[in-house]
Amino acid sequence: MSAYVVFNYKILDRSKIDELTELVKPINAKYEAEVIVGSPVKTVEGSTLPGMAIYKFKSFEAAKQWYYSEEHQAVSVFRNSITEGWATIVPGVSETDDLVNSGYFESQS
Repeated sequence: MSAYVVFNYKILDRSKIDELTELVKPINAKYEAEVIVGSPVKTVEGSTLPGMAIYKFKSFEAAKQWYYSEEHQAVSVFRNSITEGWATIVPGVSETDDLVNSGYFESQS
């Protein structure tokens, strides 16, 4: 099983990106988040912002715990002051059916 947290963003204050990276490292370690993408993007279809970060987790529940943790929410305030964009939690293929059948996507909680 696996799940991913995807951030698509535009950097507003590049001088503070290294600080953001350092702030999130211990949180990633605690929740076993693996950064698998942190890069500018080349859009081939549709509209996106110029940067993307993707974090991999062992499960959908682990991804939610990381994202909604007190530690991460504190860093989110800082991140949102230096970037703009969106984030989503995406289940891996092996968890999708269970989440769909549970009604998770209808409630959006």
